[in-house]
Amino acid sequence: MPLFYQQNINATTKMAIWAIEEPLSFFESKLPNLIVVSNNIMHPVKKTQHIAARLLLHELLPDIAINSIEYATNGKPYFVNANIHFSISHCNGYAACVISEEGPVGIDIELIHERIKKVAPKFLHSSELEKINTLHEDLQLKEMSFAWAAKEAMYKMNEKLGIDFSEQLRIESLTNDTKGILQASILSEASALEVQIHYELRENFVWAVSLI
Repeated sequence: MPLFYQQNINATTKMAIWAIEEPLSFFESKLPNLIVVSNNIMHPVKKTQHIAARLLLHELLPDIAINSIEYATNGKPYFVNANIHFSISHCNGYAACVISEEGPVGIDIELIHERIKKVAPKFLHSSELEKINTLHEDLQLKEMSFAWAAKEAMYKMNEKLGIDFSEQLRIESLTNDTKGILQASILSEASALEVQIHYELRENFVWAVSLI
């Protein structure tokens, strides 16, 4: 199944999701130049996700060579010869990417799973956790999953290492809406960078895009 979902975030930013139903051989046949690059990924599921995310990126940017991706010292991928910002993410069964002609972006896609509750205190600020704990148990799970995806997207958009998820990545207001736009902040000692979080909660997963 090729494009599962696609959305124009704004005039210069687009995101898309691929439902990974094809075998590894399908993705390798579509992007043969990435086979050597991905040979250091031993797990077949992880390798499939890795190439699927890049095939999705190729679907959105067919004129740019996907094998020209390099990585900055902070691990952020970028194109060597193209002034296009992008971010990619994948989880079990899905790959996602976002591209922007305007500025840095980040994306994350996460399955909604009970295990998020165990690690929530590590990435949620005490005030965020307090708000979520007032919700019904089913909503708590979804909101924690959203908050994790949102903060992962913020982290990917940001170019600095050593970010404290609970203290420096703040979501200003949590919501019960399944789709929308929220305000968030990336805090540092000297300043606060205001960002937008575009998101959607689906039945079994959540995606979030961060942009300035």
